[in-house]
Amino acid sequence: MSVRLTVSVFYRNGTAFLRFNRTNDIKLLVRTKVAPRSVHTKALNPIVNHNSSPSSGWQNRWNLARRAFVDNLLSRVTNSLSADLRRRTARHLMYGNSRPFFALVGISLASGNGLITNENQLEGVCWEIREAVGRMQKNLIVAERLNLNSSLGLKQFELGSVIAKGNNAVVYEARKIEENTDPSNVFLKQESSNKKYPLAVKMMFNYDAESNAMSILRAMSRETVPSRSVQHNFSRSDQQWLIGYDHNLIKLPPHPNIVMMHLCFADYVPELIDSHTLYPQALPTRINPEGYGRNMSLFLVMKKYDMSLKQYLSKMPSLKIRDKILLLAQLLEAVSHLSNQNVAHRDLKTDNILLDVSEGNDICPALVITDFGCCLADKDNGLHLPYKTADTDRGGNIALMAPEVVTARPGTFGHIDYSKADVWAVGAMAYEIFSGSNPFYSYERGKPPLLRNSTYKEEDLPALSSDIPLILQTLIRSLLQRSTSKRLDASFAATVCQIYLWAPSSWLTKYVMPTSNEVLQWMLCLTTKVLCEGGTMMSTLNTKQRTCTEYQLITTFLHRAKLYEIKNALYWMQSIQQE
Repeated sequence: MSVRLTVSVFYRNGTAFLRFNRTNDIKLLVRTKVAPRSVHTKALNPIVNHNSSPSSGWQNRWNLARRAFVDNLLSRVTNSLSADLRRRTARHLMYGNSRPFFALVGISLASGNGLITNENQLEGVCWEIREAVGRMQKNLIVAERLNLNSSLGLKQFELGSVIAKGNNAVVYEARKIEENTDPSNVFLKQESSNKKYPLAVKMMFNYDAESNAMSILRAMSRETVPSRSVQHNFSRSDQQWLIGYDHNLIKLPPHPNIVMMHLCFADYVPELIDSHTLYPQALPTRINPEGYGRNMSLFLVMKKYDMSLKQYLSKMPSLKIRDKILLLAQLLEAVSHLSNQNVAHRDLKTDNILLDVSEGNDICPALVITDFGCCLADKDNGLHLPYKTADTDRGGNIALMAPEVVTARPGTFGHIDYSKADVWAVGAMAYEIFSGSNPFYSYERGKPPLLRNSTYKEEDLPALSSDIPLILQTLIRSLLQRSTSKRLDASFAATVCQIYLWAPSSWLTKYVMPTSNEVLQWMLCLTTKVLCEGGTMMSTLNTKQRTCTEYQLITTFLHRAKLYEIKNALYWMQSIQQE
């Protein structure tokens, strides 16, 4: 061993030993330990965090991809000095962040030098893409988190004017009160409508649940499914009930296309300036002697959005086709997320889709699904609801119930399959987005709708405009198949939309099927754009090439993308072109 290499090895081992004594972290010592000259890449295996991957299979593929890449690098060693440099580089590839790894994988795929060729290794790179993009999304979610205290309830908010009112709730614009603000007049400032209120507070109407937090949460638990924080100031005797509540109800992880609900809590119903006019019967008797409401109710604190999808479509009747596809893709990504979490919304309609148009009217807005009061989020039953009696709640708007739901009949062993019910409702709403009218809605009182979800046939569906691409026309009609076995699922349909938006146009023509390497190169290009530009762009709202909505949509796609799913979607799209 040369003197230079001996000194180098001694220096690195000495610094590693001192660092270990200071931090008492054995993993750091293992990761910085220098391998002998004859080391095999098995000695460079990373310490895998088994909580960061959905399954050990994907972890093995990730190990296989990086190990194969590093193994090929080390096999090209020519002398001792270059061997040491290559091993240090390989160690950074195994333990460092993903960007250098993606860069070298992209170069190897483009140059065709065969560093990664196996299909499992390519899927491993896809897993690495999902993890890297997931970490970026998690950082953005943490940055959006507000410092709210459920124990303070409404005292920490200043309420503005009414945004919307329905049969079950009313929504007020709101903002968090600063520490130096006097909260005594919090409910008397509604005339200051010109101030900016970044939040919205939804107050549920409570007619039945007792006026305590436990009863209210139990009665309205579905509304809290997307909430990131639930009231926690329970007494010690109530903690056991809270554990059972968390055990039975699915809590939906954050997603860019699901409403950003920061907090939910129970509090006393306040007397607001317009409450006697807008919802007098929902008020408690202490405020309105003729009211039927209880003293306490559930309050949901969420981001304030600009308008509903129904309002947007009426305001912008001549949208560009690309913007319509972007809206549909976001809607499908949201439903895909719900299905992956075993949650069915069961009340999807354009009134329950909210939009953020802060980027301007000429740019496609960001879309989120809200109002989970009718959702199915039961850990025991998943997406299959037992249907033994006709009294079982089947969901919300009957006009947009999927055929298998609206035609279900109760029985001893009966059940309703909701696994593709929401995506059927998306297909119906796609007609509103692309053609302006939903064939399953009646737009005039007393006049029946064009089609009924219980009796229609696929050939009865109205034709879409010829300026809509054939792939999108076929996709929409496939979402409205009566048979669930023929109906596309949300994830597949979302992948088709994403490929149509971002993939090379040559892939959409007949007889041009890309190889796995070409698909992975395309994914790496998207990943590079998102990691290098997307995070900053989405946080600063300052984009030049792509809008924040587009960056967010690409990020959502990469966070769930799998190589075989993309190839299956491409085969489906090519089959449409060849018919």
